[in-house]
Formats: sequence, C-alpha cells, structure tokens
Amino acid sequence: MMEKEASVSLHEKSDDGPPSSSSSADSSGHDSKFEKRVLRKIDVRLVPILGALYTIAMVDRSNISVARISGLDEDVGLAEGDRASVALLVFFVGYMLFELPSNMVIHRAGAANWLAFIAFAWGLVSMGIGFVDNWVALAVLRSFLGVFEAGFYPGCVYLISSWYRRYEVQKRLAVFFMTGSALSAFANIFALGLIQISKTNTTYKGWRWIYIIEGVLTCVAAVVAWFVIVDFPDSHRNTFLTAEEAAFVQARLAEDRGSEEREKVTWAVFIETVTDWKVWSFSLMYAAGAVGVYAFLFFLPIILHNGMGYSQELAFVLSAPPALFSVVEGFFVSWLADKMRLRGPFVVVQGVVAIVGLCMTGFLKQPVPRYIGTFLGEAGVNGLVVTTLAWQANNLRGDAKRACATAVLITLSGIGGIYSSLVFRQQDAPDYIPGIIAVMAICIAAVVAACISIVLLKWENKRVDEGKKTIEGYADFRYTI
Repeated sequence: MMEKEASVSLHEKSDDGPPSSSSSADSSGHDSKFEKRVLRKIDVRLVPILGALYTIAMVDRSNISVARISGLDEDVGLAEGDRASVALLVFFVGYMLFELPSNMVIHRAGAANWLAFIAFAWGLVSMGIGFVDNWVALAVLRSFLGVFEAGFYPGCVYLISSWYRRYEVQKRLAVFFMTGSALSAFANIFALGLIQISKTNTTYKGWRWIYIIEGVLTCVAAVVAWFVIVDFPDSHRNTFLTAEEAAFVQARLAEDRGSEEREKVTWAVFIETVTDWKVWSFSLMYAAGAVGVYAFLFFLPIILHNGMGYSQELAFVLSAPPALFSVVEGFFVSWLADKMRLRGPFVVVQGVVAIVGLCMTGFLKQPVPRYIGTFLGEAGVNGLVVTTLAWQANNLRGDAKRACATAVLITLSGIGGIYSSLVFRQQDAPDYIPGIIAVMAICIAAVVAACISIVLLKWENKRVDEGKKTIEGYADFRYTI
C-alpha cells in the first residue's frame, strides 16, 4: 500500500467527531472536508447496493416460511415427518462448504463480477422452486440456493471491512446488514400481495408466484449490481475515485492497520487463522445471533399464525414490526459502539436482550406480551450479528487472514442455521418451546464467550503496553475490547 500520504491519526480524530486543530489537514494537505467527501463517495457506491442485494438474499432463503402457510406444505407434502426440517437444513450444507472457496476467489474474479454472477444464479434457482411438485425437488433446489448464496454475505463483509478504518466499519456493516433486515421485514407483506395473483391467474397457486416473481426480481437486481458494485481498494478496476483519492484511502487504511500488501489466501494462512482462538470465540457469538435470526425468519410467521392464533393476513403483517424495531435498535447500538470504540460490552448487552425476549415469547401465555417479546428477541440476535462482525474485523490484521476469518465465522453461522432447523421440530408446533429454549442456550454461551474474550484481550493489550509482545508484528496495534 502507498504510505507516502499519511492521513489524520486514528487516535486524534474519528469520523464521529470534529477534527482537532492538529489534525485538520495531513502532510499532503488533505483536510477533513476532503476525507468526508471521499468517504461519502465510497459509502454511496458500496453500501446501498450490497444492502439491497442482501435483502434479496434474505428474502429468497426465508420465503419458505410464508410459502408454508400459503399452500406449500399441502402441495409438496412438506408437513409429514421431518421433511420440513430437511428442506430447511439442506440449504446450509452448500452454504457452509462454499463460503471459504468463494472468499478465496473474489479478489481474483473481481467483486462486481463475482457477486453479480452468484446473485443471478440464485435468482434462477429461486424461480425454479416455483415449479416444483414434490418435497425432494424442493430440497434439492434449496441446496443449490445455499451453494450460490454462500459467497455473497462473506464476500460483502470482506469487501466492506477492506474499505474502512476499524472504528468506522460497524456503522457501515450495520447499514448493510440492517438494510436487509428492514426491507425484508416488508417481504412478507409483499408476498401477501403476490399471493393475490393466484386469484386472477389460477395457473399457479399463490406460493408459486412468490418464488417466481421474487426470482425474476433477483436476476434483474444482479444485472444492475454488476454496473454499480466497486472492487477492493487496491484494484485497478475502480474508476469512481481519482488517483489522489485512491492513494488517500490506502494511506489512511495503512495508518489504521499498518501497511498491508494484498495477500493470497494460502493453506498456511488458513491454518494460522483456524488456530487463532479469537476466530472461534467470535464465531460462537456470531453463530448465536445467526441461530436467532434464522429462527425468527423461518418460524415467526408460523408461530404468529398457528401458535398465537392470528389470521394468515395478520401473521404476514405482524412479522414486520419486530424486524423494523431491530433495525432502529441496531443502528443506535452500532453508532454508540463506534463512538465509544467498544465491541465486547455491546455483545453482552445484545445477548441479554435476546435472552429476555425469547423468554417472553416462549413462556408467557397471552399473545400480546409474547408478541412484544419478539421485538426484544429479534433486536438482540440481529445486534449480536452486527457487533460481532465488527469486533472480529477490528481485531485481525492481514488481508488474507481477514478473508479466511470472515469465511470461517460465516461458515459457522451455517451450522447455526442447521441447528435452528433441527431444534424447531414439527412435533413441537405450534409454539416450538424446545426450539426457543435451544436458541436461548446458545445466546447464553455467546454472552459467556464475550465476557471471557474481553478479559483475554485486555490482558493481551496490557502485555503490549508493558513491552512484552507485539500483535502480529505491528507495535502500535491494540485489540479492540
């Protein structure tokens, strides 16, 4: 990376506050206005389009929940035995297996080329589900959906974390992730509208139109994304920044994390990554959030309709407000975490919020307080995901190691998806109490892991301050607590 242009010091200035007099301009004359303008250009080109595609990915993998209460179970025989669990969990097999390979090729292929290609591919698969006639075909296509969606989320996290300094990244990850949560909250209402097509066009039932129309929209969005998505900061493919702006971006990243050359993902890097305890601790916390997210995505409409007694229409509509609340809460927590430059304490708080909400949903008797519990539960698990992503990104140096660690973390979330698919069993319907308890258990484990990690990272920083070690060869680097 180019280091001849030094940006303002990370310890003197954050993008959250006004610059000090000593940091109003760098040695090359780049003042805070220049920095904000460059960041704004990056934000506009990077975060909205990735957030929009992530929304579509979330909808395409989770619309099975609304399809099930719209005739899918009856038409393909999904309600018998463990068929529903199988159809849900096969998605995560390919999802887990292909995440790391995807992050190994995204740099070489180019972010726009790769992400647009896999989005187009899963759009075609989603469309195909609208034409299946048996549960085996449904399971097979959902497994392919997992293969193609596998590379999208870790690729986006890797790309976003490559463009920003450590204490700028959580807000951007929150916008990316919470955009998906916010817009997908309306997906069930959109699906309710799509079902109405079957009343005028009886060729296909309503659940089929959900998959067909949403699959077509995914393909169209993928084509648009190819023209919009930017590449990594060191790529010659980027033309939206001037040469001066590109050099400035690389210099400020080098100041924040130390000089990092673009690295290949090798087996040596992979072994180094998977033997780092931090990666597994963060993966557990993230997996806990993922378990909760998938549980709410796949089963909230069913619990609202069959467990709490709301009509089909109300079940569609009432599944949106908890997701919207989680977005507001997540944005606030992310802003505060970046402002305070803390991660671990917020992971603990979000985990506790999730546990309280799940207790209310699972063990209270009246529908209204149970429904209120879904607000807290969904806010807590979504907050776990965003804060853990930022915590890991803050505490890893090296381009290749970040790529591997991101893939490992999100691969482990696939196990979370399988976990949530298995613990919410058909025989426990309509309230799924054992499943809710299982989600609470892993959230408790995440809180414990966060507390232990805080203590260990503080101890490591103390050793650096005492001159007893350096962190990954960079004397000025400290772990984010």
